[in-house]
Amino acid sequence: MMMFPLPPKPRGVIAPVFLNVNKSDDDEDMEDSTNSSGQRFKLGTVLSKEFEDPNTGEMKMYEGMIQEYFDDEQLYNVQFEDGDSEDMTEAEVARCVDDEVSERKTSGSRSSRSGRRKNFNYSEINVDEDGFSRSSKGKKRKPSKKGRKPANKKRRGANISTNSDNDSDFEMDKDNDNDTIDADDDVFATTGNGKKLAKGKSKKGMGVIKRIQWDEIDLNMDTSASVENERMVEYRKACEKVKGWLDDVDALALPANPLDRLLNELGGPEKVAELTGRKIRQVKRFDESQGKMVVFYEKRKGTGRFDQINIEERNNFQSGKKLVAILSEAASTGISLQADKRVKNQKRRVHITLELPWSADKAIQQLGRTHRANQTSGPSYKFLISDVGGEKRFAAAVAKRLALLGALTQGDRRATGQSNALGLGGFDFDNKFGSRALKKMLEGIWECNKNCISDAPEKLVLDALKGIDSRLSEALDQPGGDWKKNLAPYSDDAKSEQAHYEMMEELLVKKCPQLAEQRVKAISDGKSVAKYLENLMDGTETKEVIKPKIDEEVKAAIEAGLNFHVLCFIWLFDVGITEESASGENNSSKKQPMNVPKFLNRTLGMNLFRQKLIVDHFIAHLGKQVTLAKREGTYDQGIHTIGGHSLVVEKPRSFCFRGLEAKDERVLLYEVKVDRGMDAETALQLYNEAAASDNDVYSSVASIRNEIGRRQNVVIKSGFYIDRRHGFEVPRIFLIINQGRVSDKCVVVRPNEGKKTWKKEDVWNNLLHGKACRLTLCTDINQAMTTWKKEFDLADCPESERYQRYCYGRHAESFIFGGDIIPILNKIVVSSNGYVPGSTNNDQQLTMPDVVRVEPPGKTPEDDSANEGSESAVDCDEDEEDDSSEPPAVGHKVALKLLGGSVFRGAITECKDDPESFVTTFTDGSVVEMNTEEVNEARRLFDTEWSKLVVDADVPKAVASSIEVHNAVKSAPKKATRRPILPAGEENTTEEYEKIFEDEYDGDVPNVLVGLEFPKRERSWYSQSARAHIGIPYWQFVLRKLAERLLEEGTLSSRELLNLENAESIKLQQG
Repeated sequence: MMMFPLPPKPRGVIAPVFLNVNKSDDDEDMEDSTNSSGQRFKLGTVLSKEFEDPNTGEMKMYEGMIQEYFDDEQLYNVQFEDGDSEDMTEAEVARCVDDEVSERKTSGSRSSRSGRRKNFNYSEINVDEDGFSRSSKGKKRKPSKKGRKPANKKRRGANISTNSDNDSDFEMDKDNDNDTIDADDDVFATTGNGKKLAKGKSKKGMGVIKRIQWDEIDLNMDTSASVENERMVEYRKACEKVKGWLDDVDALALPANPLDRLLNELGGPEKVAELTGRKIRQVKRFDESQGKMVVFYEKRKGTGRFDQINIEERNNFQSGKKLVAILSEAASTGISLQADKRVKNQKRRVHITLELPWSADKAIQQLGRTHRANQTSGPSYKFLISDVGGEKRFAAAVAKRLALLGALTQGDRRATGQSNALGLGGFDFDNKFGSRALKKMLEGIWECNKNCISDAPEKLVLDALKGIDSRLSEALDQPGGDWKKNLAPYSDDAKSEQAHYEMMEELLVKKCPQLAEQRVKAISDGKSVAKYLENLMDGTETKEVIKPKIDEEVKAAIEAGLNFHVLCFIWLFDVGITEESASGENNSSKKQPMNVPKFLNRTLGMNLFRQKLIVDHFIAHLGKQVTLAKREGTYDQGIHTIGGHSLVVEKPRSFCFRGLEAKDERVLLYEVKVDRGMDAETALQLYNEAAASDNDVYSSVASIRNEIGRRQNVVIKSGFYIDRRHGFEVPRIFLIINQGRVSDKCVVVRPNEGKKTWKKEDVWNNLLHGKACRLTLCTDINQAMTTWKKEFDLADCPESERYQRYCYGRHAESFIFGGDIIPILNKIVVSSNGYVPGSTNNDQQLTMPDVVRVEPPGKTPEDDSANEGSESAVDCDEDEEDDSSEPPAVGHKVALKLLGGSVFRGAITECKDDPESFVTTFTDGSVVEMNTEEVNEARRLFDTEWSKLVVDADVPKAVASSIEVHNAVKSAPKKATRRPILPAGEENTTEEYEKIFEDEYDGDVPNVLVGLEFPKRERSWYSQSARAHIGIPYWQFVLRKLAERLLEEGTLSSRELLNLENAESIKLQQG
């Protein structure tokens, strides 16, 4: 009862049953001995209690047995072996029973207490059949000093005699026969012969104690008549209040434990494998007696030990007995759940993360449970990320960690993020652009700059205005007349109050003086917003009268400078971010300046609405920084993928730009022809995938900034859209796919351009509700497919040509620098920016090339995750059956690892019978003879290397299985035959200087390559023959400027190197 604020229970009142905290609705299920009255212990339960022996004065343990239970008082009558009895509470009985059990659980050398218990007959110890003493010579017992204090209650059934009255646990005033017992009604008196008094009667006939239930107390009784009446009325009121609270709690529709809810709604323990660390769970099962589903508490059980349950559940999932597995952090490491080739359940895994962990490393561990080596297909990752601004902090940490992991393992920071379609690319805030955006945002906040890119909601403006008016009113009411000085805190103010007052003083006096002056004037004129709200609360004025006045003051305050920056100034102070702490100028604490992770951490201290607003404000600044970097050409996009409907890599041009320094190294220039369009079948498949997904994801509400700069909530539905304006030979058609409410992007697909990513506000303002273009949703799929095919066929022309208004062809060309470009990368970059021979100003305004990856059609990082598509992966595995268990034979692929770490691949070319051996040929030309054990080891090494290439390096399976040499960067073979492009004698007459260093290429053309691409625009070049500046492609400008520089430095041309090699060859032959 101590948990409830109840007054002491009046005499004669029966306490409410709901106050018995030991009683619960589940007692019947947990204790068979519990009956409807709330009794916990059975009659006949044996217990032990220690008392002082009155004869010897020593402590002695007495055994007793529960004889009776009094439900109204919740007391147990215990009869002890010496003939005395005592009323005990449930807690006291529980302690005595526990003591009994603990005595039995002593060391093994002692016999159990049950074996040594004295069997006695209560009829032989002067106790009648009702359990009461037959004589007045019962032994007097005193509670042990080690036990609880005397409860001022006489044990039920104890003897009362003149010899023991002085030692009684309670006293009676013998001078007043009409007095009642000076104790609570829980006391039961007995007659002199040990018989119980009739209920409602006290010993010696001392009046009647009327016992009533708490809810039978008359609230209208005269409380002035006695203190007891007043106590009873107050007690009932307090009980009713507590009962109301308990009823409200019982009426709450609280959600179930998320883990148990998932377990039950996905089919229960029979269909769901639970890999957690808990021991008990709530399981919903059908109860036939009640005819409905009932929740039961049950222990997690397995066929073996408890510490092996997770292993057993893992096996159930991998074997296919259970197709759903729920993991907690306890099982986030050390358990493999991938679609392993060695297990029965090889279905593609869909890994849903409900809550990102604090640590990015833990997130990597969790994601790695379903993405491991030797898998038939990679998992599909799904993340549940809410609109709460602070939650983006966890996503940002994981996104950065994934980017770093991709940069380390595959040389591409997008490799494990966007390339695997994790969907976290938009949360990578913790980079140099995020730091710049945070710095710029905080500068605007600390200055309370009036130019703000985010609007302040009027409700939050009103809250801030209320606080400002309250503080200014206090300053104006203080004596002295100077409200600016009165804003300063007093020395005796609490530390937190001083900090708040200092913040308000800085805001109103230094940052926003115009706003402060405007509010001082308004308060002086009786237009204080705080006063208006007080009048509204106390009913002095109505809402209809107050609202126009408040709206007017809010508008005036916004015009005076109360914008979103001012709100952020106050909000950041509330979570401990000030201008001093953010800059790291507080030398006493030696704190680092505010960074992006710390800022996102602090936003978790704000309410959800403020979190969302301030994080969106930060993201808006981040977008501006990225846009500015792209405009200046300094934005590093990482590796950009070139792909499309079809892709052809032409035979490259080969250049030797390093002369004698590295005459075998080549810089290669690849021409890549791309059909960047998308046919109707692929577009329809993309639409069907979107339509089959969650409707909430693909037609969610988006908050965008419209064309006049105001924010509004809009719904962008996924589907086909048609531009029905006149003037088109074929109506323009678009496929727009909304990426869900957690993303601010949409995928826009065109027949001539393929897929592109647009911001939602750009889609809304420029396509759906633009001034010139307003697309309409096409619900007829057949019509959409017909229009798509017509425009796709019409766009069959180069991207430089326009096939109709606003529309250009789908065929594009890209020129990629590859090969050995690292040693001369600096010269290439300098040349791309217009190197002038003899000039000292060649390193300014650098234009950096993009790093690009060229991949075959249908294999782009934006589209696929690792090993995308379980069907294709399984089909490929079926075509290429694992032959490692078969005997070695001609054609089986092998690998050989040298001491330096290089691995060469090859195949078995010959089998010998006597003795049994195998001849293997490798890609470096070497021929090795191996025995059976060696060749099997070589076959296993080939399988291991194949798995690394396919799973870890994302190399196509056909390329990984090939035993031919394909090098995406160094495609030219060493010591190749040199064949200059220019005939002898033309080196001094050509204006195409790059051809002076060019050789014929005789290597292979790779399917996948990574290189540099310069902007697709023209640069001005002065032609000596034309005696004028002409426009040439950027890639050609770079080659020409680079060759011009190398000629100035005296680098040998291709013809000169050939002559030198021929001279060396002749000299060797003669020698």
